[in-house]
Amino acid sequence: MTRLAAVVLAAGLSRRFGGNKLAADLNGKPVLRHVLDGLDTLDFAQVVVVTRTEEGPGTIVNPRPEDGMGASLALGVAALTDVDGVFIVLGDMPRIDVDLYRIMAEALADADIVVPVHDGQTGHPVLFRAACFDALKSLSGDVGARAIIRSGQYRVRQVPAGPGIHDDIDTPVDLTLFASRTD
Repeated sequence: MTRLAAVVLAAGLSRRFGGNKLAADLNGKPVLRHVLDGLDTLDFAQVVVVTRTEEGPGTIVNPRPEDGMGASLALGVAALTDVDGVFIVLGDMPRIDVDLYRIMAEALADADIVVPVHDGQTGHPVLFRAACFDALKSLSGDVGARAIIRSGQYRVRQVPAGPGIHDDIDTPVDLTLFASRTD
């Protein structure tokens, strides 16, 4: 049985939002809570949330969030224990269909990296087999895992997905748009 984990990146500075977007209310609960509630419905061996401040069990504090996404991703992957793969999940993407995680997990059987695609564009979350962990742990700065995906070193599989893989909250306007959407 494949043991999978999720690393939720939630240490961003929310500069375009003008405040902590992950704590902002979206239909009665914080944006980050929507993401975590979706993950709670799945059978993950481990869920690690990389944040700017200690927020309880399962959180890893990035002491230098200004260093960017790559640094947070590396911290989160370094905290994993005894798992076969990890989903990299963005804390500002509350509209991911939880069924997508199951579809992507099945696709890992013949891939090292599984990437969702909608309308010809890749999105999040991205699933990495443990063979990629050393490369993920070496990331730094504001560079995510795109170079690892494109390196040619790993078997990459794309799976079709819905529009939620592109829906992140960057501004208060995004929050208003997502609150009113039903698709």
